[in-house]
Amino acid sequence: MNDLNAKIQKFAQLILDANNIVVLTGAGMSTESGIADFRSPGTGLWEKVNPDEFASIHSYVSDTKKNLDFMLEMGLNIFKARPNKGHKMLTKLQRFGKLKGILTQNIDGLHQKSHSKNIVELHGTAHEAICMACNQIYPITTMINQVMKGENRPSCEACNGLLKPNAIFFGEPLRSEILSQADDMINSCDLLIVLGSSLLVYPVAFYPRKALSLGAKIAIINIQETDVDSFAEVVIHEKIGDVFPLIVEIVEGEINQNN
Repeated sequence: MNDLNAKIQKFAQLILDANNIVVLTGAGMSTESGIADFRSPGTGLWEKVNPDEFASIHSYVSDTKKNLDFMLEMGLNIFKARPNKGHKMLTKLQRFGKLKGILTQNIDGLHQKSHSKNIVELHGTAHEAICMACNQIYPITTMINQVMKGENRPSCEACNGLLKPNAIFFGEPLRSEILSQADDMINSCDLLIVLGSSLLVYPVAFYPRKALSLGAKIAIINIQETDVDSFAEVVIHEKIGDVFPLIVEIVEGEINQNN
């Protein structure tokens, strides 16, 4: 058995042995659906544009039109994207009763499109707009329709405040209720699976260490190395779509055999 096969077998056994699995997904989860990630060397979005210019709340308020042009182009990719094999395997694990919840850094909604449940969107969603004055939530189409009609500062129908995508921009804090939900998941999990996250952004980078401190095990699939690799039970540096279906296939076979 080669090293990769051994890791796949070990990963599957960790899933079979666990009772309360939480999955943490990052941008690498969605690259196989055609959505660019942010930090990969040579291809990451932040190597092409300055996040301070195009993804900070200050720049959005001060030059809304420039930011909207960029976001509409990026949003088109997100709205066209479809769940990949990795997303579908998580849905399957959830149907087996093994996966209790998903913490995601992604704003693309692909976990929902794949019919997964109990998803905590740490950085918000690209599928909604929010009023910066009164916090009224709208479908993102409300904001897009205004922009397509030439409105450079899309506004709230209730109070005329500035609308923005309901995602967390640089310079904005994560929402306390979201952090509370994430903490509850981490506190109760016995296995934390990290898929496609570089674990460089806080507070997400803290979650594996917190899970470890509470006795949970860690398993990682990510193309790049992470600072948590040395603490994980198993680490696979391959594409999620290439290896995760093989892992879930083993899990499914064992579950079917025992039922």
